Amino acid sequence: MLSDTKDFVEPPPNAVMIGTGKGGVGKSTIAAHKAAWHAARGERTLLVCVTGQDDDDLGIERFGRGIRPEGPSVLNGQGLFRAIQERTPLVPVREVRPNLDVVPGGEAVGELLALLTARLPVEGIGVVSSLARALAPLAAWYDQIVFDSAPEQDSLEQLALAACRWLFVPTRSDDASIRGMRRIARNYKLVRKQLNPQLQVVGACLYGSNPSATQLHSEVRAEIMKELGPSTPMAARVVGYREMPAVNARRKGLTFSEYAALLPTSAKSYDVAAGRAARADVVPQSIQPLAAEMDRLNSEIDELCRKAAT
Repeated sequence: MLSDTKDFVEPPPNAVMIGTGKGGVGKSTIAAHKAAWHAARGERTLLVCVTGQDDDDLGIERFGRGIRPEGPSVLNGQGLFRAIQERTPLVPVREVRPNLDVVPGGEAVGELLALLTARLPVEGIGVVSSLARALAPLAAWYDQIVFDSAPEQDSLEQLALAACRWLFVPTRSDDASIRGMRRIARNYKLVRKQLNPQLQVVGACLYGSNPSATQLHSEVRAEIMKELGPSTPMAARVVGYREMPAVNARRKGLTFSEYAALLPTSAKSYDVAAGRAARADVVPQSIQPLAAEMDRLNSEIDELCRKAAT
């Protein structure tokens, strides 16, 4: 999609994209948790989900969280698509959490590819700045802006890269995830060279891995630096893989920290055995270390962005 013509829209200095070239590596989970983490600290935060898969980690659609804007629905990616199609500002779902607004992703985001392709002959590279232009009128309202990017299409990934200042790349340790980083690295270099010279890789991390597998982590870090550059900072925090608490939290539309806060009132295994509670009512103790690891990762990403800005 990118060509030689320039059409630069300066990205907000507080906008970070969580992106990688492969799905299933924790990208959407980290993005949702980072946005909620900032909001919980009293920072006015916007989460923009540029992805055709609406994971609904925050329970917007499943539990009706947030204040819907008047008019046509913005759920399932419809608001994001409409803003770019009509060249109007983004319209988020307000107060999904206190201080947190969200532009939801979903199926309609995938329809952007045809729209952008149709505009390309007339607008050239400027079409890749469509999201940046839709964000610009409301960017000043927010202390933090977080993008959850699409791994499924180069064009959508470029759209998000053109609208952000920082790129943070999570990966898992398998070969497919490492290969996926080559896609994000290629799109990053294209967008930075041709459209958004302020774009910068702020760091990378391992996600869903055994924190004690230090030899494996060392090998993966070498691969990350090979793909993203030798000066790429690596987050020290590794969020481990704990399937049951992670799945349970998502089903309830809660962050790990919010789910961990339910432990004092959790049902017990003997309540389930006695028929007084369902298994889903039992909050596993393993949510506590998972929540702590995610909070530390969010803090580390924040610190990496602040260091890069100076």
